[in-house]
Amino acid sequence: MPLCIERAFVEPLFHSLVARAAAASGQEGAVTLSEQTMDPDLHLVTQTGAVVRPVYHKAAQYRFMLPPGVTSVRIVSRASRPTDTVGPFVDDRRMLGVAIASVQLITADQTQSITTHLQADKPAGWYATDTSHAWTDGNASLPLPALAKKAMSMLCLEVCAAGPYRLADQAEEKTVAQSA
Repeated sequence: MPLCIERAFVEPLFHSLVARAAAASGQEGAVTLSEQTMDPDLHLVTQTGAVVRPVYHKAAQYRFMLPPGVTSVRIVSRASRPTDTVGPFVDDRRMLGVAIASVQLITADQTQSITTHLQADKPAGWYATDTSHAWTDGNASLPLPALAKKAMSMLCLEVCAAGPYRLADQAEEKTVAQSA
């Protein structure tokens, strides 16, 4: 018999086993997940280390003002594994940040679409995709076109999916960073 890892098959089995274990031990059968948030805490970090917070955010749209001379940014967000945030019956152990669809760089003179995150050969921090969006690992590199070097610009990101995120993951990252 082949191994089936589809959620529709595995989730009912998982809940059945949890209920059976609870009945055998005389304990409560609920599985509790750690504290979570849907806020991705999305921001950019330039090649010089400057942190850039969004100047505009509504629904899936995030806009960031960039000073002249920025050649690349890192798209930084919270990240968690679906197996930790949804449940162990989800067979996805990737650390997922945000799913980015379209990216545009706007200056006073022109608008340029950026699609490097959707190409087969992706910059660091992006997961492979065959869709119209790509997931980050919470710290993804995005090289910018030469247009960004010359003048102030606005980077527009369309985030088509984000979260949930375990708050414990963020606390663990801070502890590791402080001890380094």
